[in-house]
Amino acid sequence: MNASIVRLAAAILIAGITASTSFTTVRADDDECRAAVNRYNSAADDVFYALKRYSNCVAGSQGHDDCSGEFRRVRSAQDDFESVVSEYGRVCD
Repeated sequence: MNASIVRLAAAILIAGITASTSFTTVRADDDECRAAVNRYNSAADDVFYALKRYSNCVAGSQGHDDCSGEFRRVRSAQDDFESVVSEYGRVCD
């Protein structure tokens, strides 16, 4: 397996573990902001689980799976996360 892929997978796994252990749920008061918070929390969970699936794929690939499908899901989850962070900033700040 390519050493750079292994390092990338390790970094992603560490980031995922760190996120899961230090993730703090954002809270808010008004209805619109609460809805944005719910979308934020859901998107953050999606990123975490996409990273976990990708890391598991890379760890178990043994050169037989390029894990591109899992990586596409990571990118998609990140795109969604960026959108909800922007929404949260507009609605809740």
